[in-house]
Amino acid sequence: MAPVFPPAIPNIDYGGRIRGVLKLQNPQAPKQMNVPGQEITADMYMSGQVHRYFKWLVSVEMSYKGVAGESQAGAVEPLDLIARFEPMPEFNIYLGRMLVVVDRFAPSGPWGVDEFFFPGFFPLIGPPALPKAGPIGRDVGTSIWGAPLKGHIKYYVGMFNLNNPNPGAHPPSNPLFNARLQVSLLNGEPNWFHRATYYGSKDLISAGVGTEYQRGGSAQQPAPPPAAGMPAPPPPKRDDYQVVHGDVTAEKNIGNAGTASLIGEYTKFIGDYNPWKNFMLVEAGYMLPEPIGIGKPRISARYQRALAQPPGAKASQVIDVQLSYLIAAWYARLGLGYRHGDSWLAAAPAATKPSNMLYLGVIVGDP
Repeated sequence: MAPVFPPAIPNIDYGGRIRGVLKLQNPQAPKQMNVPGQEITADMYMSGQVHRYFKWLVSVEMSYKGVAGESQAGAVEPLDLIARFEPMPEFNIYLGRMLVVVDRFAPSGPWGVDEFFFPGFFPLIGPPALPKAGPIGRDVGTSIWGAPLKGHIKYYVGMFNLNNPNPGAHPPSNPLFNARLQVSLLNGEPNWFHRATYYGSKDLISAGVGTEYQRGGSAQQPAPPPAAGMPAPPPPKRDDYQVVHGDVTAEKNIGNAGTASLIGEYTKFIGDYNPWKNFMLVEAGYMLPEPIGIGKPRISARYQRALAQPPGAKASQVIDVQLSYLIAAWYARLGLGYRHGDSWLAAAPAATKPSNMLYLGVIVGDP
């Protein structure tokens, strides 16, 4: 008999979303809030399937960050480029460029977090206090993940940094291994992506642990090239890189009393040459039970603290307070907030530098 192929599945989904923020902060004197600036980020994404087991996802990010009176600069770069094999909810294989999942916030992304600024970033400091990944939290590799018991349990196991096989490169190109195990009570979270807050649409008590490991992944910055006739500097020293992470999330819809949310997490970075030693975050939010006008107000406060690696370093801290106006939950919302940071800068003379920012953000997306 001639082979019989299943009917075609003409299922292609596409959409877009945009985040924009108007901020008041002086780049030259960051404690002052007297210079307007703007950031805009937009994503375009497409997904589809050619079989109920075989699917794909492609997305691109476009961004602009500028300050009034200065030259404009924009960037376009890929986000997710994933070939997906999904035979069952409990076991899936992804290959391509994708998120490196260790903590809860990575699968939430900036679109699933209520606060406008993604956690782990400190004012005036370059490297974020986040588990290692490539640009925008992505890297080239493969992940095995699943969500047994309708997402009440979820796991991720991956191997990344596979696009450069040169073990002598800087940064090191040995494989980066990651893993996360998450248990969600009350309601499950069955998808690859999830959210940091569900805005009262589901109650949640979730706990997760995660880790990363890369042989030789903690490395000194290479010395600058020597002057003519001078000997070459010694190669950068290396240590193994490892992350140990834990987080807890709770959200409860209290009916006529509104919705309360609480998140806490701690990350330990192991390796002699990492930029950070540890990172912690505590966040609380409350949403009113009834709309005011066309949206629901929500207020949140978030505290972050990270300790840098150099001996004698002081902790960097940042506090965010934000009033959100939720017009269509995640897909149309406004955020008016204040951000204060005390960032320890290692450049001589080492010192803690304060910063202040007032901002108004808007997020609009295709559901």
